[in-house]
Amino acid sequence: MLNEFILLSIAHIIAVASPGADFAVVLKNTLRTGKSAGMLTAIGVGCGISVHLIYTLLGIAIILQQSETLFTIIKAVGAFYLLWLAWQAFHSRAKQSTTEFEFQPVEIGSFQAFRQGFLTNVFNPKVTVFFLVLFTNIVSPTTPMLFQGLYGLWLVLYTILWFVLVAWIFSRKVVLNWYDTHGHYIDWGMGIFLTFIAVKLLF
Repeated sequence: MLNEFILLSIAHIIAVASPGADFAVVLKNTLRTGKSAGMLTAIGVGCGISVHLIYTLLGIAIILQQSETLFTIIKAVGAFYLLWLAWQAFHSRAKQSTTEFEFQPVEIGSFQAFRQGFLTNVFNPKVTVFFLVLFTNIVSPTTPMLFQGLYGLWLVLYTILWFVLVAWIFSRKVVLNWYDTHGHYIDWGMGIFLTFIAVKLLF
């Protein structure tokens, strides 16, 4: 079981560290709204992992593996949600364009920040594939459910810690000062990046 844990941890660390929709939404909310919103988004992303864990432990992952239609629906929902987030990124910069050289934070509620992180992760096909392919193949069916649950708890906690760190780094004053001047490039970049991921999911 130790080998399972090590292999699963390495695979998860690589998956979480690679840029994707989760990283983009945490970065977007941190830069546009501040550290608190970024960290709440990070917690939402981590809690989203628990949804994937639950359906995997309940055996629903096997159904998803065998149902191409259901997996396609999940991808489509995720893609349209990412397109909505991209539209928000484009639209927020347009609203701020009248205040040149003075960044105005976009206020979002705590629940909204958490919800964006949570939904982005839940409908993130990269995470779904991780659990469908890696988790179900690395972790033996004979591994006690308690240990499988502990594996999952570790994945949730590590995800939260990683993205909280991302939010903390990008909320530093030197980063925010740079964003004051170049924020429109970041917002448009995030919007384009989210749109690119969404299009890849759809096609």
